Amino acid sequence: MGCKKCGFENLQRVEGELTASFPNLEGIVIPPVYLCQTVLVCLDCGFAELVIPPNELQSLREGKAALGSKSAGKIRRSGP
Repeated sequence: MGCKKCGFENLQRVEGELTASFPNLEGIVIPPVYLCQTVLVCLDCGFAELVIPPNELQSLREGKAALGSKSAGKIRRSGP
């Protein structure tokens, strides 16, 4: 199996810890989604891919839906 971007076969699976957050000022009210996943990385071109688990994917869907609603500004972050 080769890289989807460059076609070379210099691929490595690595463990990754990622934070997914929405990229605009409106998104600041949406809590980030934390992901600890295996990432497939091409060591030639740097292309990487991962599969987001269902629970975290649902959190991203809910965040997107909240941004689309007029009440997005009323959502509060959880935690300290």
